[in-house]
Amino acid sequence: MIKKRLFYIFLGILSAGIAFGDVIKSGSLQAFSDGVNVTVNWVTENEANIVSYEILRSTNYNGGFSAIATLLPKGPSVYEYIDNSAFKKTTTIYFYRIKINYSNAQSYFPALNEPPITVNHNVSGVRRTWGSIKAMFR
Repeated sequence: MIKKRLFYIFLGILSAGIAFGDVIKSGSLQAFSDGVNVTVNWVTENEANIVSYEILRSTNYNGGFSAIATLLPKGPSVYEYIDNSAFKKTTTIYFYRIKINYSNAQSYFPALNEPPITVNHNVSGVRRTWGSIKAMFR
């Protein structure tokens, strides 16, 4: 009886994972640096029951991801987030992930078994200083 119940729980988790994987189009999650900001893009295919997307960033490949922004769903679409807080260091490697939050209070990381998106962000000292001055007046 217990084995049978665990089997059905496993099947439920497996089928939920397959359904969740249909949200962000495979291979569409990308990020790049223009020397000032980092832009993160992705394409969605199915947004049924999605409450929000969280953009997570870390400077450590293996963890330490923190939410830097939340975007609301707008229907299957192309999403773009500009990380303008990345100007603070001259040379940094950032790692990004997207977390999907559902209306039933569950969360899912579509690429949890894949490496995070890696961006080598190089900012000149002049740009970094000017960005810090502008930030003081915001």
